[in-house]
Amino acid sequence: MTTTSIPTAPLGTLDEPRLLTAGPQARLAEHLSAFGPLPKATKDRWILAEWKLSNLAGRGGGAFPTSQKIAAVLRSVARTGRAPVVIGNGSEGEPLSHKDRMMLTHAPHLVLDGLALTARIIGANESYLVAEAVDHPLLKQALAERGDTQVELHASEDHFLAGQATAVLSSLEGGASLPQNPRWHLSDLGLGGAPTLLLNVETLAHLALIARYSAMWFRTVGTNKDPGSRLLTVHDQGQYQVVEVHGGCTLDLVLDQLGINPHSAQAVLVGGFHGTWSRNLSTRLVTDINKYPGTETMAAGAGVIELLPHGNCPLVRTAEIVNYLAKSSAGQCGPCVHGLPTLARDMHALATLSEDFELPERIARLSSLVTGRGACHHPDATARLALSSLQIFDDELTAHLNGTCLHTSEMHS
Repeated sequence: MTTTSIPTAPLGTLDEPRLLTAGPQARLAEHLSAFGPLPKATKDRWILAEWKLSNLAGRGGGAFPTSQKIAAVLRSVARTGRAPVVIGNGSEGEPLSHKDRMMLTHAPHLVLDGLALTARIIGANESYLVAEAVDHPLLKQALAERGDTQVELHASEDHFLAGQATAVLSSLEGGASLPQNPRWHLSDLGLGGAPTLLLNVETLAHLALIARYSAMWFRTVGTNKDPGSRLLTVHDQGQYQVVEVHGGCTLDLVLDQLGINPHSAQAVLVGGFHGTWSRNLSTRLVTDINKYPGTETMAAGAGVIELLPHGNCPLVRTAEIVNYLAKSSAGQCGPCVHGLPTLARDMHALATLSEDFELPERIARLSSLVTGRGACHHPDATARLALSSLQIFDDELTAHLNGTCLHTSEMHS
């Protein structure tokens, strides 16, 4: 397949959503009417090849190529002879994200199709679906409709790090729902020592669609570098919408299609609390920014967009998020125990006009110290967010260091 540059035509929301085709709170009858039954096992080799050709990247935030995850598990199975485990991850710990809840509420059968297909194709004897307890009644109903007794539901905890892969495994094994520091990849040694495939629930839904309609169909939306669609949770003025967009979409077009005036915001937070700030609301949201050299792109990450109104101070908002992230840490290693509280303190001081001209240097130095030293990426992402606020809002930074603020919002404890 020939790789082309970014299409000249801008990309926004899908004209016809794919993931929610069956309608709101779709029961099995509506699901089958919209999508038909699961492909037969005789097509499994073709399905595996189509998954690879699709170039689907994970939709949970990490954006790792899904086919590579599956291939790694299959290699481990061949090497060890152990039956693998497959886990659907709907533990949406990011406070601003609502896309996985949307999938589990309105398209549970598409998620369960993806879970069933991956389990069948990799030869898994155990399948788990991890989601908040509030989602379990609908999921139990969906499983009962299917006559499925193989999938085990597991309740995730309600905190920011609950959806991290090793935290999910720890919880399934009866431990704390906190990130661990594994010596091996989950594909080699995961749940109960078995090769483990853990995929986000939106990713599973995409796999179910590709298995029915082919990789070529999947790639008819998005771009060659960022094929397919993804769900975004878009926050504006205290309200949010979940929308399905093209891969490589342009943010201002998405906002316009949602009836949101891009000029109503001074900046945008892309990727949620582990994301970064930008003042360019015409940026392109992509899976991998390295594939778009020389263009204004941002990583979609967990698929969260927060618009910052003109009256709100960006340093105040950043300090509030960093404080939340510091309190949400695993508290298991130095960067989280000592580094993040200090970073939160310094960001709070900056937000509340302390007029300490050494603050930016201290924040930058501390961010460098915590990055790459933790058992998980929580300190790295928190530091990245803090640094992006200093880089993007340099005018606000100068004002705060001189005891003034260009906006009206106040710091909340």
